[in-house]
Amino acid sequence: MSGEFLPDYSHMPWNGRYRPLFKLFAAERWRYVRKDGAPVECDTASQAIEAAKACVRRILNPAIYAERAAVAADVLGVAAWHEERAARAAEDQEATLGAIIVKGRQVKVERRSPKI
Repeated sequence: MSGEFLPDYSHMPWNGRYRPLFKLFAAERWRYVRKDGAPVECDTASQAIEAAKACVRRILNPAIYAERAAVAADVLGVAAWHEERAARAAEDQEATLGAIIVKGRQVKVERRSPKI
């Protein structure tokens, strides 16, 4: 579309009522505000201007719709890998230090034989 972007609003008297008009560009022709394909009619000129402004706002700021994506399965096994890595780190810590350190504190480790 050629021309300078310059939204403008107006109204046109029609059978004792007013039809809102708007244009988005300076060189563009006036367009009716439509609802369900038919031109909108207002009781007063100020209502027609407000309807034209609302129409331009809807054109320039359309509603944004979002949907929540389904949670993907852990195909690569990243969660399991993190758990194994943490377990290996805990074993290495226990072997070298004799204890496991969690958040700067030593955690007591008890080994119990499985009961049959």
